[in-house]
Amino acid sequence: MQRKVSLDLFLLNKYGELMDSLCNIFTEQIPYHVNFIDCFSRGSYSELDYEKEALNQKQFKKEFQKRKCKVHVPNVFDRFSARRVITTEWVDGVKLADAPVGQIRSLIPVGVELFLTQLLDMGKFHADPHPGNLYVTRDGMLCLLDFGLCAEVDERSRHAMTTAIVHLLQGDFDTLIAKDAKKLGFLPEHLDTTEIKPVLTKILTQGLLESGSSMQSRKRKLMEISSELNEVFFKYPFSVPPFFALVTRGLGLLEGMLFPFLNGLIL
Repeated sequence: MQRKVSLDLFLLNKYGELMDSLCNIFTEQIPYHVNFIDCFSRGSYSELDYEKEALNQKQFKKEFQKRKCKVHVPNVFDRFSARRVITTEWVDGVKLADAPVGQIRSLIPVGVELFLTQLLDMGKFHADPHPGNLYVTRDGMLCLLDFGLCAEVDERSRHAMTTAIVHLLQGDFDTLIAKDAKKLGFLPEHLDTTEIKPVLTKILTQGLLESGSSMQSRKRKLMEISSELNEVFFKYPFSVPPFFALVTRGLGLLEGMLFPFLNGLIL
């Protein structure tokens, strides 16, 4: 298994090198594919090491308890765990996706707070929240399983994401583009954003502020402006921070699973 995974990740890395070469020739993008893929590969490769997973699980449990988060993380039995096997507490419950609709909706705010806590405060993020890893216990508490695939977010990035969210909610796109995008690593620090500001402001306004509260209408609006977004992405020196490989994967899994129950809430 380890050999096969290593080969797959090696080929993925070579694909990243090819994409970076093509982007250098045909776009103004800063090469990011190799770093992006390497971050994903490190996280994926760590899933083969159950000692690492056990360490993650104990760390998450400790940090959640410290913050009084309303989530259950099973105990790990170190005595019966090793690099190729992990033994944890048994959890009685059902998958979150199989729980009653009313219970799912009541737990969505808990889940949103939980993952924002990880992303913006703890600096470590559970990047594999698929339906099999989110349970509801018999007493109605959200339970998080499988800590093999995790992303780490440094303090500078956490602060930048927090301020970016605030500026996004306030509609302060000038600061979002001129400062937050640079601090997060999407744009180079030296870039003069005078030319790009009106273009991105238009796209963000159409995609977020003028698309209504319905998730379907927002998705449709985002699809309509995707060509403009792609054009901007290729025309200017954009990059993607490596840790976003796992963060976007985790958020994408969450939104996909909870889509029918969100009632207009965008993750």
